[in-house]
Amino acid sequence: MEKLEAVQKTLRFSNTIREWCEQKHNVFFDDFDSENVNIYESGGYGELADAIIEDGLAENILDEEDVKLL
Repeated sequence: MEKLEAVQKTLRFSNTIREWCEQKHNVFFDDFDSENVNIYESGGYGELADAIIEDGLAENILDEEDVKLL
């Protein structure tokens, strides 16, 4: 599973994580793309994407096997 796909799956299936992302970071589902999820500098969402994926794993939305190569 690609990083963007993991982020999108988590945001799609977790209201809690999606609301946290929208309210605390003012970043919405459509703001993520295949490039900015890998950018850790200003203007990118790399760190936020990693946090979303970690939360998706914690909520059992994602499997370790799905994201172990990310």
